[in-house]
Amino acid sequence: MTNNTTIYLIIILIISMFFKITILAQYSQQCSLFCICDTWYSLKRASCVGRHLYNIDAGAPNNVQALDLSDNVISFLNSFELKNAELTKLRYLNLSKNAISEINLNAFDGLTDLTVLDLSKNRLHYILDELFEKNQNLRILKLSNNNFNSHIPKLRSFSLMELTLDSCRISHLPLDTFNGLKHIRRLDLSNNLMIQMSNTVVQTLHFLKKLSLEGNPWSCNNVLHDLQIYLKYKNIEFDEICGKKNNSQKFEKMILLPVTISRNYHHSAIMNTSTKKIKSITKYNISNILDNKNFSICEQMINQTHIINSNDKFVSYWFLCLGFIAGISSGLVISYFWLSRKYSYNPRYWYHRQLHDDLTVSQRVSLLNSFLQGRTDSNGSLIESCPGTPPPPYRDVILRPTLYRYPSIVSNLNNNDTRYRERYT
Repeated sequence: MTNNTTIYLIIILIISMFFKITILAQYSQQCSLFCICDTWYSLKRASCVGRHLYNIDAGAPNNVQALDLSDNVISFLNSFELKNAELTKLRYLNLSKNAISEINLNAFDGLTDLTVLDLSKNRLHYILDELFEKNQNLRILKLSNNNFNSHIPKLRSFSLMELTLDSCRISHLPLDTFNGLKHIRRLDLSNNLMIQMSNTVVQTLHFLKKLSLEGNPWSCNNVLHDLQIYLKYKNIEFDEICGKKNNSQKFEKMILLPVTISRNYHHSAIMNTSTKKIKSITKYNISNILDNKNFSICEQMINQTHIINSNDKFVSYWFLCLGFIAGISSGLVISYFWLSRKYSYNPRYWYHRQLHDDLTVSQRVSLLNSFLQGRTDSNGSLIESCPGTPPPPYRDVILRPTLYRYPSIVSNLNNNDTRYRERYT
């Protein structure tokens, strides 16, 4: 009997393996050329990533349960497009990293088993409120890295449990934003442009367990403090965004509050002087008041001196620069006027200058004439040069001008000298 049972079990295993192989072969044969078909978390998956597809209908099998169309160029989702492609058994649909800018109202109709939808990293500016109302099994919706700005989607889905709206440039949340999401448990609003957020926005989310708020330029005012108090009261997991500022403000209150309290104690001690215990309390509080006052006064003095010192340094540098510039400019102006006055109103300077110029010109002319006509002796008479002798060198003429002067030129120079003297005397 044992041998028969073992043989029977072996036959059953062989038959089951044969059926599985045939099913996988049929499934692989039905897969499109643009996709890779395999099994993913016990789901029949078709991966069509990075194929430059313009349309959702990539020829995937009808019985596919997980479809990955990420990193393509799909820009528009028509109504009943998935239903017409007979992809109604989808549970997981990934449309991230596309160029989707518009989705029609009935684009996801017929996908009753859809559980996870990823629309992140697209170009969505708005989403219709009733878009996912018919997908009753939708649990996770990813809308991160879109450009919603002020067009915040007010979705209606009673089955949705996780919603991601991070990096969507959201600056303000209306109070009724999440009224249609009653069963949401995880909400991601990180890395947006929100400054404040009222606690009434999340009061309708009775099942909320985690809220992500980091990465926003929050203004830590009373509205945000009330939100944090509400989240702590509801035991909702979140990262404190005003923790450091809260601590500093509490520390300032601890310094300022004992002043009023101690004064009250002081008045009560004056009214009730019969008890020694109250007197000791008042003394202790008065000492605390003095210490706190001295501490605050010292802090103010340090801050004021720091500001004054910085301002004095700044002003002194400016005065130094201005003084240096003024000194240079005044020196230039004074020297200019002094030189212009000296040389413009001195006739003797101009007389000697012009006389020197005329003399030098006349001397040069006489020397040249002497070169051409002849030389003079010691008495000033001309000595005729030999016809074949070359002229003397220029250096000798310059060093010994008396040997080569011309008598007529000398007389002219004397006449010029007397003429200039008569003019300027």
